[in-house]
Amino acid sequence: MSDERHQECMHRPSSRMARRKGRVRKSPPAPAEPEAQALPAEEEAAAPRRFARTRLIPIWLRLVIVTVLMAICLAAGAVVGYSAIGDGAWIDVFRPSTWQHILDFVEKGT
Repeated sequence: MSDERHQECMHRPSSRMARRKGRVRKSPPAPAEPEAQALPAEEEAAAPRRFARTRLIPIWLRLVIVTVLMAICLAAGAVVGYSAIGDGAWIDVFRPSTWQHILDFVEKGT
């Protein structure tokens, strides 16, 4: 590994979040040409900041979506289990009498 590349790796921030928050400043790249110069302090301050990332789907909405998907999967699993494995009508799985029968069976043990 060349010495220049080693120095570049030493100054690289440890994480993306550290770079984003500005805790660790990224070392300026080495100029490709000798006459290339860094921006003056005034121009550097006027340079636009990087955009702040906004969430497309808020966290509370993600939780609602996951809960709804879990309920749908539970209902689909009950329908498949009751109709395909248990040989019952698929609509019967949503009747309270079916669940009462299952609970009675579990509690009595026979």
